[in-house]
Amino acid sequence: MHGLDHLTRPPRSRLPLAGLLSLALLSGCARPVTPTAPVPPKVVATGLNGPQGVHVSADGTVWVTDDGLGGTTPFTVPGQTDPGNFGDSARLVKVAPDGTQSVVTSMPSINIPGIGPTGGGKIAVIGDAVYVANGVWNAGFSVARPAKASAVLRVDGSATVELANVFAFEAATNPDGVAPAQGGIDSHAYGLAAGPDGQLYVADAGANALFKVNPQGGLVSLVASLAGKTGTGAQSVPTGVAFGNDGNAYVSLLSGGPFPSGAARIVKVAGGVVSDFATGLTMLTDVEKGPDGKLYAVSFGSFNPASTAIPFTANAGSIIRLGSGGEKTTVLSGLNYPTSISFNAAGDAFVAENGLGLPGSGRVVRYSQLTRYTGQ
Repeated sequence: MHGLDHLTRPPRSRLPLAGLLSLALLSGCARPVTPTAPVPPKVVATGLNGPQGVHVSADGTVWVTDDGLGGTTPFTVPGQTDPGNFGDSARLVKVAPDGTQSVVTSMPSINIPGIGPTGGGKIAVIGDAVYVANGVWNAGFSVARPAKASAVLRVDGSATVELANVFAFEAATNPDGVAPAQGGIDSHAYGLAAGPDGQLYVADAGANALFKVNPQGGLVSLVASLAGKTGTGAQSVPTGVAFGNDGNAYVSLLSGGPFPSGAARIVKVAGGVVSDFATGLTMLTDVEKGPDGKLYAVSFGSFNPASTAIPFTANAGSIIRLGSGGEKTTVLSGLNYPTSISFNAAGDAFVAENGLGLPGSGRVVRYSQLTRYTGQ
């Protein structure tokens, strides 16, 4: 099964991704009157293995990534007995406006012992090119980083190339300052957005930083370090990035384990300065701007350490609309392990669900005119 361990940063005395919880083994017009709860959604895509990113283009094409299932190439992780493995089983899936679903390309899926597969992350589109943040890598792994892992990929037609090696930048700069001996050279290119300046912005859940990538040559630069601690010492890590009406970047932070309720937040990054924008949130996995100009945050759900089954509570995910001052309104609730959201011009929301679940159980659903809903 798929989970969220690959998004958490353990305490500094342990190797990042060594399994803080080891849960992934379980794997301008008058407003019409609207109800307080949306009608049942329409299923857009199915058969996904831990979907993590969704994006809808202007022509109605829906793009979605999944984590994949690892592969057959083995590697070892310090402190772990069982080997990991990797292979090109993560996917970028295209859903055409007529509903036809097809696999566009496959990407590295890194199956880490005690954590599970990690592959495709968030998606951005500039012109005819689709960009994907993909994969995780740590300097402590026993083999060299495979191409296209911990990287930003460009998909242009039938060609998929590595635009930027994000892991190499993390290894050279280590912006969060965690010592290499403690597993600090770690990169998980996860959140991704196209900025108003035409650049790509990467929320790196391993490096705990916001990076900028030039889509022309792949040059990586640091925008801001986002390292911080919550919970029992695990760092909050960035999971999504969006740009507000003010042109500034807003980044969702998944609180550190054990994911206490209310510990997650959205931060604003302006001129490299990081400040809180919205607090009191829980387990955030994405943030996106809707066509109404509002920011929408995705809450994966809640964590129950006393559970004897899966400690992540099913059907506890939600979508929260954020006001200009960070005010919070829940517009959708009862979602099952949502990870990502995207909007079309009509305000329909496309949501990736079942980010935690059995292989093939992941899906994307569409909620019509979500931006018009008043809240729950």
